[in-house]
Amino acid sequence: MDGELTLRAHYWDDAKALAAFMDFIRKIHSIDFSSWESSGYWDDAYTPFSFFEGDSIVSSVCIYMLDAIVDGESRRLAQLSGVGTLENRRRKGFSRRLTEFGLEWAEGKHDGVFLFADAGAVPFYHRCGFTPMIEHVETVAAPSIAQRPGIVKLDPGRPRDLDKIYEYAERRTPISHRFSVMNPKLVVFHALHRLRDHAYEIPDLETIIFFERSLGRLTVFDIVGERVPQLAEFYPYIADAGDKVIGFHFHADKLGLDDSKVVPLFGNNPFVKGAFPVDDPVFPFTSKA
Repeated sequence: MDGELTLRAHYWDDAKALAAFMDFIRKIHSIDFSSWESSGYWDDAYTPFSFFEGDSIVSSVCIYMLDAIVDGESRRLAQLSGVGTLENRRRKGFSRRLTEFGLEWAEGKHDGVFLFADAGAVPFYHRCGFTPMIEHVETVAAPSIAQRPGIVKLDPGRPRDLDKIYEYAERRTPISHRFSVMNPKLVVFHALHRLRDHAYEIPDLETIIFFERSLGRLTVFDIVGERVPQLAEFYPYIADAGDKVIGFHFHADKLGLDDSKVVPLFGNNPFVKGAFPVDDPVFPFTSKA
């Protein structure tokens, strides 16, 4: 290992190191964390392990400790994320060493480890002893139903709407008895990024739903509220005559579905390390760091 590198962890209270981390993530993953941090919803449960060269990061791994519900019981899961090494410093074993450091720190603090791998990283996680899993989504034919007014589109770029999303997420009930993740600040992260244009409030149901539709398919990413409404309750507010199929990116056991199907979802490349408490999981979309 290069002798000039310094291992650092748990450094979010160091503004210069945090800025270096954000710069590194932009370079490696093309994601800008600055809006998550500046909005006040940065989550200290997202823990870095990084090799620094001076004030810059050469390689990094993060472990996100997640509060979860599995089969109705409170559990703790660890997700690896933000893994990468600068292109000119690769093939020196940095990511593997940092993964080992992170997992050693997390040992005894969780009930299972998982991650989602970029396609190019799949061989790396095989070499590191991770086991691939098949991810699933639950689908149902869209019912024919009259539309009902009363849905409000939210704009997470407005502080008032973002605060509302966080307040809902903080009070939320588990989306599923089977497998739920309960980190409200991670919901905010998704609202600021992948789900920025897909957040809607149904005031009548005191619920926020993240969804999108394309080519006859309605995709529901998450339902956030103190109560999970059944499909027959919330679908009238979001129904469209062109809907043919509804897909749920979470276990839909609370939605009162009839004749639903569970189908494989490919592309996210989930891996686990050792035993994992959920078989054939539908990973909640907003659990993904």
